Amino acid sequence: MSIFQLALRNTRRETKRSILTGIAIGLGVATIIFTDAYIRGAFDSFLESFIRLDAGHVKIMPKNAVERTKPLPLDEGIKNLSEVIKTVEAIPSVLHIAPRLRFGVLLDKPGGSIPALGIAMMPSRETEFMDLQEYIIEGQLPSDNENKLLIGKKLAKELNLKVGDELFMVAKDAYGGFGPGLYTVAGITSTGVPSIDRRTFYLPLPAAQDQLAIENSALEIVCRVEGSMYASEEVALIIQSKLIEAGYDDLEAVPWQKQGMIYSMIEPARYANGIIIMLLAVIAISTVINTVLMSVMERTRELGTMRALGYGRRQIVWLIISESFVIGIISSIFGIILGMGMALWIQRVGIDFSAAMGSIDIPMKPIIYPEPRNITALWAAVYGVVISALAAWYPARVAVRMHPAEAIRAE
Repeated sequence: MSIFQLALRNTRRETKRSILTGIAIGLGVATIIFTDAYIRGAFDSFLESFIRLDAGHVKIMPKNAVERTKPLPLDEGIKNLSEVIKTVEAIPSVLHIAPRLRFGVLLDKPGGSIPALGIAMMPSRETEFMDLQEYIIEGQLPSDNENKLLIGKKLAKELNLKVGDELFMVAKDAYGGFGPGLYTVAGITSTGVPSIDRRTFYLPLPAAQDQLAIENSALEIVCRVEGSMYASEEVALIIQSKLIEAGYDDLEAVPWQKQGMIYSMIEPARYANGIIIMLLAVIAISTVINTVLMSVMERTRELGTMRALGYGRRQIVWLIISESFVIGIISSIFGIILGMGMALWIQRVGIDFSAAMGSIDIPMKPIIYPEPRNITALWAAVYGVVISALAAWYPARVAVRMHPAEAIRAE
């Protein structure tokens, strides 16, 4: 009987031991697959929300605006907005652009006031970015030239507003005075980001320009570029050169990676993902080594008898490693089915963190959808097989160091 056939027989004979080792390997493989899928889903959810609701792939702003710790003054925004838009739209790698204006206000309510953020934009241009139509739960999207607004669900509830009501506000204009504005509530929105729905309203850009006394001006222009979001840095350089050629050297094109500390936060998190998976690997290895070592100790007399019958040290080592290798193959298949099955199922229903994220002021949807990858499943399966074989090496070395006569006499 060959060593491999003997290993197959032993895995069937020691059923409890084989199952225990197999569960450790299978759960390790499944955990790696699901953990990777979950973390990737969280990253993608965060980036998608950040790019759509705030950064775009590239954002055009006045120079040094991204380094400011305070909001950009209205009188320092992008002048000659319509001409800048024409310049940027002529660049082939820029697919869509949308001008925006952000300003803070205090909204009155019984018993006090509420700080809120107004986002002025062109609804017709926002379909590829902050597509408000999909967030409207009541009412409808206003046109580009209406004196109407959309208001976040939680903010509307605090102000006791419903569709059709009027909202009066006063905001500081570009000249330091106070510009009044009267708007009709066209719709109620729910973005899924609690911090946004609690403090944000949206209105057409021309209406905000009138109220804030900034004709043909905006504070930023967001751009969607050709290719993946990781092409944004290259396209930003192209946009920058075109702006300089057109005489707009007071503006800069900033890719999403350089807007604030977002990218610098994401990269360490990606490394943390790798560290977590490495820790899972260490735990799995220690479990396999422990179970295989216990198996070897229980089979001391059997292994001693094999040595006495003429089996060499190398054959004994290969026998123990082969047993773990067989268990590793079967367990890795089980781990793939379990890990991918869980990830695909939760990908459909999502994991809702609404309660935990209610007070987090970052543009991220509270429902995470894992994104399993076939390459991760393949890597995890190879890891399971290889680790199970490697983890058996030390117990195998322990076994062959015993003298056959002492091993046969062992209890």
